[in-house]
Amino acid sequence: MHRLANAVSHVTGSSSLRAIALLALAFNIAACEAVVNRVRVEPGTTPLTPVFVLTDTTGRQPSGTIYGLSVVRCGDDTAVWQIAADGSLSAPSRIEYGHAPPGYVVRSGPEPLRAGCYDVFVTDGRRARFRVDAAGHLIVDARRDSTSR
Repeated sequence: MHRLANAVSHVTGSSSLRAIALLALAFNIAACEAVVNRVRVEPGTTPLTPVFVLTDTTGRQPSGTIYGLSVVRCGDDTAVWQIAADGSLSAPSRIEYGHAPPGYVVRSGPEPLRAGCYDVFVTDGRRARFRVDAAGHLIVDARRDSTSR
């Protein structure tokens, strides 16, 4: 019985609690990883088919890991198109709306783009925004945003 009491007090001692607290802090810091990816919107070769260019935050290097990309109407949480990596390939540098690149699968959509505002989100990246006007022209919002998902 004495050995069990020592084992319990050893596990619950202050040095063990300190180690557990440090481990929990490390997990929390890892969960708050910095933004590393950037998505830029460009007009595609066909109307209403924007192209999403994926880079690092400088815009000059390849992106980091991209587990998914979502296009949502501004102010909405429902994706009009969403793709997710299947783990077989690394992220491409360009993705055309409605066409899942090799290594990605479609999770929802694509719905036809209509007049209005759209946000684009990628893993560990800043939001990009574009608009479609009443004539069906793509208007890229040049403003950079710090919102991430």
